[in-house]
Amino acid sequence: MTESSWEKLKLRSKYHFDNNIIDSQFDTVIRLGSIQPTWTDEQLKDIVDQSHSVTWRTRGANDKDSKKRSEEEFLEEEYDLEHQGYGKDYIVTNLNWELPHNLFLIAKSFQLEGMMARLHVQHPGQVWNLHLDKLEKWFPENPTLVERYMIQLTDWQPGQFWSYGNYNYSQWKAGDVTTFDWQNVPHSTANASHYPRITLQITGIKTEITDRFLSSLKA
Repeated sequence: MTESSWEKLKLRSKYHFDNNIIDSQFDTVIRLGSIQPTWTDEQLKDIVDQSHSVTWRTRGANDKDSKKRSEEEFLEEEYDLEHQGYGKDYIVTNLNWELPHNLFLIAKSFQLEGMMARLHVQHPGQVWNLHLDKLEKWFPENPTLVERYMIQLTDWQPGQFWSYGNYNYSQWKAGDVTTFDWQNVPHSTANASHYPRITLQITGIKTEITDRFLSSLKA
């Protein structure tokens, strides 16, 4: 019998799952600072034009994603999608795996081991539904060293949001850098605006150089 990915991951999480409270430890986005934008409007247009729509099953269907998922994992995710009313083939976002050189240099500056970098282009009407991440595959021996960072490439537009637990994140500026407690915090993102939301997402294992770079962002 197929299990629910959501219910299985809730057992791992330390989150409170209480809709009526705001816990400052979990119901928040972690702001790390900002990066001076080096990208151009023309680059952003190319990123959007060259992105491809993905579902939960196809989100990692790229040679640059080395963390392959089992069929059991897909079935558990699709079980939830069907029972929640989304349908397993609905589009969550667009992805672009081809980073312009200037964005690759930004991703590299975080000095994550085993880094995966990709561009999320969430078009109006697209929703990445509430879920918990499974990033422990980067470093099963010590998942606490696995980090995921988001660098916003476009300014916030009304109707765009990320949710982290009971907190909704909005009003970001291009260049803002954030992270969150991926092991525990349920999260989602949606675009009900009139414009694409473009984000550089990088994932990997934190190093001492990573910590030094993050300190520089806050200076």
